[in-house]
Amino acid sequence: MFEVGVARTFHALHQLETEDPSASHEHSHDYRAEVVARGERLDQNGMLLDLDALGAALTACLTELDAADLGTLAAFEGQETTVEVVAEHIWSHVRDLLAAPTAVLGLRVTVYESADAWASVDRPLLERTPS
Repeated sequence: MFEVGVARTFHALHQLETEDPSASHEHSHDYRAEVVARGERLDQNGMLLDLDALGAALTACLTELDAADLGTLAAFEGQETTVEVVAEHIWSHVRDLLAAPTAVLGLRVTVYESADAWASVDRPLLERTPS
């Protein structure tokens, strides 16, 4: 299995609806988002996926999130803006922006809200088959 990945940073505000006073106030994070694509085959150029294309997909997604109050975005309407939910949003957005067909079988998105606190979403791309 081959894996390739890119990472970008963004800054955003959020507030959780919780009984824990340390998390229930509005606060911000300097997030780091990493996207890893995996697959079993390389293309004729020896690549699983063009890293520029993967980076462009992640950058496009983070443009919406950077310097935003996550709780005010339509993408998170009716949801808590936990790091898990943010990771899932990025996973779906990057998946939708990647050009098909590719040899990518799955994606893993990891979002760090600090150096030692993070969440990941790792799922196969079920609608795609290896080329």
